[in-house]
Amino acid sequence: FDLFLFNMASSTISHSLLQPATTMPSVASIATIVIKVVKLIINFIILLMYRFGYGGAFLGVGGTWNLNEEKNPDAEIIASGVFVGFFIYTTVILISYCFGTTAQKRTLVDIIMNFTGTVLFVAVGGVALHYWTGYQNEHKYVTVSSEKQIGIAVGCLCIVSGAIYLVDTVLSFIHFAKDFDFK
Repeated sequence: FDLFLFNMASSTISHSLLQPATTMPSVASIATIVIKVVKLIINFIILLMYRFGYGGAFLGVGGTWNLNEEKNPDAEIIASGVFVGFFIYTTVILISYCFGTTAQKRTLVDIIMNFTGTVLFVAVGGVALHYWTGYQNEHKYVTVSSEKQIGIAVGCLCIVSGAIYLVDTVLSFIHFAKDFDFK
């Protein structure tokens, strides 16, 4: 009987050693992943509208009004950098979550990047809304045009994206504060 118990105990121990320890992810972790996926989808939509929104040609965010309705290159460079840079950053963070790495939660990088994303997306959205709400079509008496509507949509999506980055900033701070020793 003692040998039977020993065999049962050793098989239980070896079986439990082979299985990885599983813990349930927190609500904040799941919310962070969902928010990052939403940010990635919205950013991809913004990129497509920004690039192809003017009847298949480059739409841009604007920046100045002049007789030729030329876009301000400074505003376009900043907008392109924000859209592409944060698309790449969010993709990399999501890939790191897929590999089970959560080390970035214990650093300030995610907080700083999300806060920066909040500020930059709101700024680019404000520039886009400022330009496209005052945009005059080639036909001066046409007040509603597809490029104007798409430009306003890009600005609104940028503001929404900035708000989502703000929520992710708060969640990142919650993760950081939970792992940080305040002694």
